[in-house]
Amino acid sequence: MSEPEFPSEFLSVMARMGARPDLVDPSKGHVNVNKNLTSHGIIRIAPLMLLADTVVGMRLESFVDDWTFTTDFSFRRAQTVRSEIIEASSTILRHGKRLMVEELEYVNENNIPVGHAQITFMRTPLRNGEAKPDVAKVRERMGSLELPPLEQPVEDLAGITITDKATGGVNMVPKEAVRRPGGFVQGAIMTLIGEVSAQVFAEEHLKTPCIVSGLDVRYLIGGRSGPLVTHAKWVGPPELGVIKVNLVDEGHDVLSCTFLAQVQSLKET
Repeated sequence: MSEPEFPSEFLSVMARMGARPDLVDPSKGHVNVNKNLTSHGIIRIAPLMLLADTVVGMRLESFVDDWTFTTDFSFRRAQTVRSEIIEASSTILRHGKRLMVEELEYVNENNIPVGHAQITFMRTPLRNGEAKPDVAKVRERMGSLELPPLEQPVEDLAGITITDKATGGVNMVPKEAVRRPGGFVQGAIMTLIGEVSAQVFAEEHLKTPCIVSGLDVRYLIGGRSGPLVTHAKWVGPPELGVIKVNLVDEGHDVLSCTFLAQVQSLKET
């Protein structure tokens, strides 16, 4: 999470997605698994990215003077199990002058490993006159908020629509509820767009239900005006299940995000 003071509309969406920082241990957090955060009963990667962004980002913001912006996120599922609560615990890999890298282990309510992630943040100095919010107060508010759970799939709430399954084409016109301060679309929503693109592309070509089991994301420049559109293609033969997705902000004619996704047929599980 790059800048913790979110607009109220987005804060409510994020809270309803279930991501919470731990109020005691700053290296931990959890997500409540609502059915509308899942696909085929398995939690999507995007809420787990949001959890990583929240846990690591808030910890970094609390002890560095700069802003921190997410540049990369990689996730691998350990196994596909249905869960009610997923907890993330982060460990520092490297905190440098420019880049800060941490890894996270995810377990469910039965302490079964469900995934592993690595996330990178870039430090950016504040501009003249800028001041950072009180992260402790933001953490307390986020950790204690109790809002109704999602009542529709998160991709629908975000305004993501599928335009062409054969090319992995999805579309989203950003609304205020998915933006962070500065106007850019929040990283977990960008992740969700790429995840949906890879999944619908795989299911259309493989003719079977699929989930995204692994995802590497490069946040090149945040989506701003939109529409944000995607295009997917296989990397190698389809049976390998590797897909590349490009996400373009057509309003600025710029490549905003790239993804390398690994998909898994549910017939294999």
